[in-house]
Amino acid sequence: MPARSPASLRWAGRAQFDAPQGGRESATVATLKRSRSYGSRAAGESLRGQLIEGDSLPAMRLLGALPEDERPRPKLIYLDPPFNTGEPFAHYRDRYEQSDWLSMMWERLVAAADLLADDGSIWVHCDDRGQAYLRVMLDEILGRDAFIASVVWQRRYSRENRRAIGAVHDYIHVFAPLGKGWKEVRNRLERDDPPNHWSNPDKDPRGPWSSVSLVAQGGHGTEQQYYEIVTPSGRVVAPPPDSCWRVTAEGFDRLVEEKRITFGGGGGNVPRRKVFRSEAKGLVPWTWWTHREVGHNEEARREQRALFPDLPVFPTPKPERLLARVVEIATDEGDLTMDAFLGSGTTAAVSHKLGRRWIGIECEPALIKNYAVPRLRAVVDGESGGISDAARWQGGGSFDLLRCVERGVAGRPKVGELATAA
Repeated sequence: MPARSPASLRWAGRAQFDAPQGGRESATVATLKRSRSYGSRAAGESLRGQLIEGDSLPAMRLLGALPEDERPRPKLIYLDPPFNTGEPFAHYRDRYEQSDWLSMMWERLVAAADLLADDGSIWVHCDDRGQAYLRVMLDEILGRDAFIASVVWQRRYSRENRRAIGAVHDYIHVFAPLGKGWKEVRNRLERDDPPNHWSNPDKDPRGPWSSVSLVAQGGHGTEQQYYEIVTPSGRVVAPPPDSCWRVTAEGFDRLVEEKRITFGGGGGNVPRRKVFRSEAKGLVPWTWWTHREVGHNEEARREQRALFPDLPVFPTPKPERLLARVVEIATDEGDLTMDAFLGSGTTAAVSHKLGRRWIGIECEPALIKNYAVPRLRAVVDGESGGISDAARWQGGGSFDLLRCVERGVAGRPKVGELATAA
């Protein structure tokens, strides 16, 4: 466990996790048994998943106890646990004593953190009620330096009138052991530039380009970033008040020499840096994810109805576009993802379509039988819903269904006692 966090969450039952083990226990109370396999393994390991029926705690501990060369090290762990809303959902339990819910989450966050790859990230989906508790837990378990961001997802676009203030968003806390260094391994988002964004008015042999400002906020500027520039027309320009140039004078001269500065058609405008389409990077992810970008609850329900027209809609599904955004930021093709509260199987389905290996754990047998297995079989067969068109998905790969069988340790939840909301 990392160095002690300056803040610590206390609740009835917390003392048991303050022992040296900190919520880690032996995994010998459970075994994994393969039930059957689906699809073809001709595509190799890159399109292969493992669907585990059983409580996520013993399942993750069992995976963590495997020999080092067999132990899975997910690059991404996405957790969408019960929010403890008290709602009477038909498919899973969502009413706990608060102390029981906190203990349940602590143990599973510890088990997940122990499996996570050194260069991986863990994304914990939560609502207003639980997000503050889970943020403090994650600070304690992974360390405050591992905190990356709290994403806000606009899960609905219509007004919510049942409360004093309508709730229209969820949170996703993102932590990574690399901390600030995770920036070097995470992926940027694909650009979605308008048709007229790139042009080549000066016939630059390097091709179409756009321009970006050279002005930056002055609060963090160095002395070398405050200077005057003489434009080709003879005009003298300086940064606006409380601003500075993004580059030093030496850096600016180098950009001029490389013909990466534009002063406008007349040569007298404030200089801007040329960015060529051939060199343009993707977009840095930010924390505000709108329903237009990554979908919303109703979109997820439509996907569910298309997949399961004869079944009640799973009550809290997530749209495939939302999980695609998470998977694409956090992993590369061939990497391993894990969802320890799999629900109807969205994370596994999206991971498979995007060419990632995956592990999905779900404790409720009815969800496995009626939702996850049929959905993932449809994915292997090439179903066309969700992100299939965007991912150019045509089917393939395989997955194994395994059962995590517990040996009845006193006080531990059994299969089906805890479930998910994904």
